[in-house]
Amino acid sequence: MTMVEYHDAAASARPTPEEPIEVLCVDDDPDYLGLIEAHLSGHDDFSVRTETASSVAADAVDQVDCVVSDYDMPGMDGLDLHAEVRERSPTLPFVLFTGSARKKLAEEFPDDIWTEFLRKDDPETAMPILASRIRRLVGHHRTLRAANRTLTAIEATRDGIAVVGPDGTITFANRVFASRLGVEPDELAGRPWQTCFPDDEVERLESTAIETVRDNWQWTGGCRYVTADGEEFAAQTRVAGLDDGSLVFCLTDTDE
Repeated sequence: MTMVEYHDAAASARPTPEEPIEVLCVDDDPDYLGLIEAHLSGHDDFSVRTETASSVAADAVDQVDCVVSDYDMPGMDGLDLHAEVRERSPTLPFVLFTGSARKKLAEEFPDDIWTEFLRKDDPETAMPILASRIRRLVGHHRTLRAANRTLTAIEATRDGIAVVGPDGTITFANRVFASRLGVEPDELAGRPWQTCFPDDEVERLESTAIETVRDNWQWTGGCRYVTADGEEFAAQTRVAGLDDGSLVFCLTDTDE
């Protein structure tokens, strides 16, 4: 296989604005509910829906990014609503925004990373904190969903893909990449990327591909890999850099 290499500018698409955060606010006190709505609606990144009946609110959770609920409400209280939400969406961000003390709810309060407790103290203090909590929870939730979609796509591709952290060790390899090297994906985790190539190929990649990527370009060329059994094979490979200094190796085809 002829070793051909070239580099091109890394893609730099302009990021699109984040979609507004759809928040469902539930409180049987319409005056306080209006206060919450007025504060959150004053921010461009929030779209607010309100509901005074928690039993009705439970049917609307599929269309929102976060639920903000009072605790002490007639019929279905805030924790009952939380349980209902979790049956429909185990990871939907949920903020229990209540005048009740945390210790009063200690035994019942859910222990999960997508649920937070916030006291209804002075509105001038509590409202900015509420907005910040919602942004953080929803931001983490969106990031996780995007990461899961990316991993699903990576596992579905026919190309072999490995991600190398800034320290030079492999942090992720899909099944295609690992199988080409004759190992399982978890066997590659933590290994230096150099172990996937013969010594002389490592020297070549360090002086060509890695240097090219450090200059914010993408490198493409033929590479020689080495399997767990010591056998070598040639493959066309793309190497690109990520913002945190990580590298992505994409093994696109082989000529064995």
